[in-house]
Amino acid sequence: MKIDCCDLACPEPVLKTKKALEELEDDSILEVLVNSVSSVQNVKRFATNGGYESRSEELDDGKTLITIIKGYECIITPSKEKKFLNKTVFVKTDKIGEGELGTTLMKSFLKTILEFKELPKNIVFVNKGVFLTTKDENQDLIENLKELESRGVKIYSCGLCLNFYDIPTYKLKVGEIGNAYDSVDMLLNTDAVSL
Repeated sequence: MKIDCCDLACPEPVLKTKKALEELEDDSILEVLVNSVSSVQNVKRFATNGGYESRSEELDDGKTLITIIKGYECIITPSKEKKFLNKTVFVKTDKIGEGELGTTLMKSFLKTILEFKELPKNIVFVNKGVFLTTKDENQDLIENLKELESRGVKIYSCGLCLNFYDIPTYKLKVGEIGNAYDSVDMLLNTDAVSL
């Protein structure tokens, strides 16, 4: 089966891929055609998180063909050691409050997370929150986020938000491009803390 997800806004490529995979029998192949970096990352991550093998091939016309093999899932038993809280930190802005104090509070809050033994599973940046993962003036905070990422915290910046603020994907300095489907899934399946 082949589906065309070119020019679709987030989260449509993931939703169409999900629906197509649900319709396929085991040991089948799904080909997904996309034409944006964020769609490639989001569809491949969705496939990997679902236990499917996927690979991508850039085509001459600027499009990417993602091949997903639907087979039997490999379930990995999690470690007994509790390293993560069942929490998602949802960052909606680049400040807590206003002005310089608001900027300082946001950076201090996110840096302080490093001091805890048990970390949140995810940190999701949306709206102006994506400035914290892309702007050069936030390099000290970006280094803290990289440390959290190296310790296993998943960090996502909303792809639709990056597009809205005309931030090219190569400006993302930490984490991955997120999508609405993954964000809603995280918010529904973990305890969310909103900033």
